Amino acid sequence: MNTTQKSLLACSAICYALVLFSFLNSSLWLVLVFFILHSLALLYFSYLTYSYSQAPREEELTVLKEQYDQLADENADLARRLSQSEKKSEELEAVQRDLEAARLKLDASEETARDNALTALLPPADTEKQETVNIIQTARDTIQEFLPFASKAGIQILVSAATDHLLVKASARRIRVLLRNIIDNSIKYMNRAGNLVITISTIGDDIFIVLKDNGKGLPASETPHIFEINYQGSNRISGNGLGLTQAKAIVESYGGTIYAKSTEGNGMGIYIQIPIQ
Repeated sequence: MNTTQKSLLACSAICYALVLFSFLNSSLWLVLVFFILHSLALLYFSYLTYSYSQAPREEELTVLKEQYDQLADENADLARRLSQSEKKSEELEAVQRDLEAARLKLDASEETARDNALTALLPPADTEKQETVNIIQTARDTIQEFLPFASKAGIQILVSAATDHLLVKASARRIRVLLRNIIDNSIKYMNRAGNLVITISTIGDDIFIVLKDNGKGLPASETPHIFEINYQGSNRISGNGLGLTQAKAIVESYGGTIYAKSTEGNGMGIYIQIPIQ
């Protein structure tokens, strides 16, 4: 409470006392005058009290200003860090784009190198143009080459087909090399007496060849790698490791596919699809 408020409160009290004194002396006009003065003093006192209560104090203004300045500094710092973060994000995205481009280039180079390596493994064709080959007779002729070795290992090689003639546009030499590599691989890795069955059939415009033996096979984890260059699994036997890789190159040169299935102890199956034309 300031000095003005105290003075108004004192004046109001005095006027009220004078109101009582005038009333006791039956001076009604004085009662009215002092009552009006008393009321005016109280009204002005109330007005000043309300005004002071609504007006912010100097120290509150100082606190508010300090808080505003602090928030402004924090906002500026946040804006600066956000700008730096956006810049770093843009730099990171640029680096990631460069890495992705480099990865794609590397993948393309590796694929080109792989294709070149596979092409280099292709045996020469009989002629520049593809000929019509009876693939069943070619399989039987190829088996004849391995009969002495298969017989010595206690392995019987059989051809299963619904017909004696199944023609395909291909090089007879390359088809023989394809079958020879897989048969040779089976005889070496069966590692016990048994059977190798070569099933040849057609579905639509494709020829399917399945070479399935009942040897010891390979672990499932090793099977997907058998067509890789120089790969030899846990049952490694001397050799250059290129036979199945060359077989894959031949099949893919005709637009076909080749894959293997095996579980340890249950033999190996080689599955080939080649378009007839």
